[in-house]
Amino acid sequence: MKLFSIFEGRHVLTVAFLYLCFTSTMFLGSTILTQNHYPFFVAGVRFFGSGVILLTLYFLRHKKTMWQQLPQLVCPSFFKYAFCLYTLSAIGFSWGMQYVDPVKACFVFVLAPFITALLLFFLKDEKLTPKKIAGLMIGFAAVIPIILEAAHGSSHDIPVYLAMLGYIAFGLAVITFAYGWILNQEMHKTVHVPSSLITGAALVVGGGLTLLFSVMMQGKALFAMQVTQDFWWLLLLFAMITAFAYNLYSTLLKQYSATFVAFASFLEPAFGLLYASLFLGQPISTTSFASLTALGFGLYLFYQEELRLR
Repeated sequence: MKLFSIFEGRHVLTVAFLYLCFTSTMFLGSTILTQNHYPFFVAGVRFFGSGVILLTLYFLRHKKTMWQQLPQLVCPSFFKYAFCLYTLSAIGFSWGMQYVDPVKACFVFVLAPFITALLLFFLKDEKLTPKKIAGLMIGFAAVIPIILEAAHGSSHDIPVYLAMLGYIAFGLAVITFAYGWILNQEMHKTVHVPSSLITGAALVVGGGLTLLFSVMMQGKALFAMQVTQDFWWLLLLFAMITAFAYNLYSTLLKQYSATFVAFASFLEPAFGLLYASLFLGQPISTTSFASLTALGFGLYLFYQEELRLR
């Protein structure tokens, strides 16, 4: 019962809602980017806009202290965190979403806790016990069948090579995402600023750099974009959900380890399958269910060891 005692009461609802938000960003991002192929611009506006929203809300509540706290963020650890999480991973996620089925993207995203453990093993010499290794192997193996399975009723047919490039870009984004949150935890050891201010400022910096990259890549073509009628409204919603989700994730990391918070990430593909079934009429295949079950079991093995070592 120790496994479930950590997530009692409101903690269960908070973590579940976090991954419901992440699932929403997968489907919303896929909807925007499969119809409007401007991945760098979308990524930049998404994160820059999210940062503006968070900083505005923070300013309204902490007008007197905000300007005293901001100078603490002018340090290498903050800029490394912002660039890794809100520029590099943003570009990878956004470019990959053009070609990756959103349900499958949810499954790939679940690899984040396993990748976090591997990064900590290689970079921080953290121990990988046999049970953790077993969980890692099961988790990675579980994602392979879902990737190889035919698309979940995708409305757009794309060449195989573009789909593979999409998965590679998305996978690299998951790696930088995992590393970004490790940097976040390291930064909190020296920077004592509320997480909402850190997240808002990092989103503005990272999103701003992504927008700059977009301008460098596309230049004047950005002023002649051909977009769908609902593009700007969907992009605003994308930014709002992102602001909430990343701020919540950052807040939870102040209480738990990056891997610990990511334990519940199996909820994301579960929500993805449920969403696709209820709203898009896509069936839940045997392969999808088997992959989800294997992922949950792999995370369970990994989490047991994590809990014992805490």
